[in-house]
Amino acid sequence: MRQVTVESKRMTEDVARAVERPEALPRLPKVSEQLADRLRATILGRGMQPGDRLSSEAELISHYGVARGTVREALRLLESEGIIEIRRGRQGGIVVRRPEPDRIGQALVVLLTMAEVTVRELIDYRLLIEPGAAGAAARTATDEQCAALRRLATEEPHQELEFHVALAECSDNSLLRLTITTLHRALTPHSYLDRITPADEEAARHAHHSILQAVEQRDPEMAGLTMTRHLQRFRELLAEQGRLNDRIIPADWWLSRI
Repeated sequence: MRQVTVESKRMTEDVARAVERPEALPRLPKVSEQLADRLRATILGRGMQPGDRLSSEAELISHYGVARGTVREALRLLESEGIIEIRRGRQGGIVVRRPEPDRIGQALVVLLTMAEVTVRELIDYRLLIEPGAAGAAARTATDEQCAALRRLATEEPHQELEFHVALAECSDNSLLRLTITTLHRALTPHSYLDRITPADEEAARHAHHSILQAVEQRDPEMAGLTMTRHLQRFRELLAEQGRLNDRIIPADWWLSRI
């Protein structure tokens, strides 16, 4: 019988402790989940970059002392998270990658649906975050980024959410960029903008031009204030339509996909 490695023993001991104290861990983790946790920690803890390679499947089996099926299930878990890619062929292998915002957005859509998040909560969140992002953009946007914002502000049809995503990209803050970009891209297919009239769209376009002007003039205070006014007007519009208490992702949207 193949000798069990230290790693495999450690995972077995984790499960044994859970059996002794079931109140500490109601659901026993599968060995494949524990292996996925270890591999994820290796990738992140060692600062591995997209394109770096993990050990081969055979090497993982030997190192951790687990079955081939366990390794493959652990790798499938990490692949579903978007942090590795399994490439086939002679030049293939297990390669680290950076998760795409769209992949994270898919999980976010499920969470927002199950939490029954309303349009009111979304707009209130945007009022807390996006004026700050607009101010940050006015401080750090490059000429190239300003040009991209101007193209979105003048494009037909008007790119409402894309303008906000591009504005977040102008900020010199990775967390702002990730949270705003992921949220807006996740909500694009479930847009609550479907009842916007041409007059409302023109008002949004005018607000975007004002925000753009403040960014180009490097005026953070005005950029933040203009964004606040823009979102407050949008909140008032949704209130007039009686939609603030609607769920941002209604059950009907999911039913339409069955």
